[in-house]
Amino acid sequence: MSQSKYTFLIKLAEDKQAAAAERMRQAQAKALEAMNRQEQLENFRDEYRGRLTSGGMKGMSIAQWQDFQKFLGRLDEAVRIQQGDTEFAKQRFIMERQAWRNEHKKLKAYEKLLEREREREQQAQARREQKATDEFATRRFWDQTHGED
Repeated sequence: MSQSKYTFLIKLAEDKQAAAAERMRQAQAKALEAMNRQEQLENFRDEYRGRLTSGGMKGMSIAQWQDFQKFLGRLDEAVRIQQGDTEFAKQRFIMERQAWRNEHKKLKAYEKLLEREREREQQAQARREQKATDEFATRRFWDQTHGED
């Protein structure tokens, strides 16, 4: 059987799917990293807020309380920024996953076309073989009935 026109397309689709899978893997890793960073920032902010509360109960100067409040404000801002980064990373992962799915669908479509082409070739070969068998049987019958001497 000769090489199909779909073989080249399948190879290209496999390469594109592999590249999309790698981009998806990287996007997933970045999303997980961003989520972990956000969780760490939130935990640190909560710890710091707890220290402010316990320090306030023990008594602290106005300057210390203002420093705590400033730093807490910076932590809140860092958490807000990280939430945006995390959301962006999640959306990027979703986009890359969809790109991989699209490439996967293309690959499966080309594979299905190749399968159908091979089935058509097999059917054509079977018809040729049947025709050859029929012709041989017809010649043999002809030869037997008309006596070839």
